[in-house]
Amino acid sequence: MSSESPGFFRQLPSALPGLALIIITMVVIRLWVEPWMAHTKVFGMEKPLTDAFHLNYILLGILCGLLYRNVIFGGKMPEIFSNGFKLSRLMIKAGIIMLGSLYTFSAIVQLGSMAIFLIGGFVIMTIIMVLWLGKLFGLDRSMTAVLANALSICGVSAAVATAPAVEAKASHVAYAIATILGFGILTMFISPFIGHVLGLTDLQYGAWIGTGILNSGQVLAAALAFNPNVAPGTAVSIAEIWNIMRVISIPFAVFAVTVWYWAGKDEADSTGKKKGLGTLLAEKFPVFVIGFMVMVFFTSMGAFGDVGIKGGPPASETIKTLRLVMQWVFGFGLVGLGGFIDIKELRQAGGTPLKLGIIVGITKYVLALVVVLLLKDYLVSI
Repeated sequence: MSSESPGFFRQLPSALPGLALIIITMVVIRLWVEPWMAHTKVFGMEKPLTDAFHLNYILLGILCGLLYRNVIFGGKMPEIFSNGFKLSRLMIKAGIIMLGSLYTFSAIVQLGSMAIFLIGGFVIMTIIMVLWLGKLFGLDRSMTAVLANALSICGVSAAVATAPAVEAKASHVAYAIATILGFGILTMFISPFIGHVLGLTDLQYGAWIGTGILNSGQVLAAALAFNPNVAPGTAVSIAEIWNIMRVISIPFAVFAVTVWYWAGKDEADSTGKKKGLGTLLAEKFPVFVIGFMVMVFFTSMGAFGDVGIKGGPPASETIKTLRLVMQWVFGFGLVGLGGFIDIKELRQAGGTPLKLGIIVGITKYVLALVVVLLLKDYLVSI
């Protein structure tokens, strides 16, 4: 019997029921549940589900997929839906490629060498720290790889981007996301207070949280909590461009962690030989990373119109459409991801990933503040 997986078009008919369930779920969340959350009151509080708990369509999609598998279907995805949920992984990869429409190379140049040096340094430092702690704690190699990029770059997107390249399970991605969101909720509340107590300027505060907070959405929330004004030079404009710089490093970080993962992994045969670097690059380099970089190139060339970087021209209609489609594509893919999260596996994994994430998260958060204060005279606004 052939071990090759069937092609996309051969899988599609059997995948239709699962894909239909995924699509219906996300449509209900985005068109009905999110609007309801945005206008509901609980115990007299305005919009607590979105403002206090920061629930959004991404988190709700993952939760729905998780509930389908572990509650409604009793721990195992039924055969009729299984192929559709498997095929939804292609949506995640497509969404990662489309992420390239967010960025241009010119925005990187404007930041200046100091910003690029700091952001790159923190990404590299975090990856090395996670890989070292993962080995020290005896953590699963795939889990370590996902945490390395999730904690070093931008949380959910980096975890999702890394997972297919390092054979990560859905539970690994779930642990990474849970660690980041849990740590991020705390930093969103305390960062504005710390910024005001220390008398940080918008430039200093934006550079700090754009480097030290783990997730893109949390960076945005913390910036607006410090200064709600949206204009060139405000906290949100600084934080977001620094955060974009981190996100641009996704393909490079995925490449580095992929090489680390496969270089240290024994082959399945009994010889236990390790594959050479040339073989790794040929067989394991994720194609979607190349797609991401091609998209950044075309965006930089103006193929889709203005990107809409804060302080510049507004985003073109083409860019707005791409971003709207990307939101839906990621939403579909992450409902599918939730369907592969097995609660039993999470229980068996223990608390080591969370412990590692807290150690790295606190170190990065505090060190970023110290470095920004030391180098505040060299920071450049755009």
